[in-house]
Amino acid sequence: MPKIDEVSFGKLVSSGKVYRAPLIAYPDSIDGRWWRKDGMKFSPEDFDSVIEKKPDVVVLGTGFAVKVLVPEETKARFDKEEIELIVVDTPEAVKQYNELLKEKKVIGAFHLM
Repeated sequence: MPKIDEVSFGKLVSSGKVYRAPLIAYPDSIDGRWWRKDGMKFSPEDFDSVIEKKPDVVVLGTGFAVKVLVPEETKARFDKEEIELIVVDTPEAVKQYNELLKEKKVIGAFHLM
């Protein structure tokens, strides 16, 4: 599982690789080319590939200075799939993601701005 080694405004490092755009950390890989339907909110359809992986928990990092919105319909989609959803700012999201790696199948989606 890809542990996140470092995160700061506009930058995330995992296994020595630097990412500078929104990304999804899956159990076996990181998608550093993740684009959302709307850059300022996490829409339900942004998570089709996440839902397919059937994680126990998804951690959403809403950003540093600019917070991405998480609409109720997005929360409802995870609830319908019985996937625990944690929504916090990106530094806290990375911390929780790394902790959860030890005990659950977790996916993290992080806004880096």
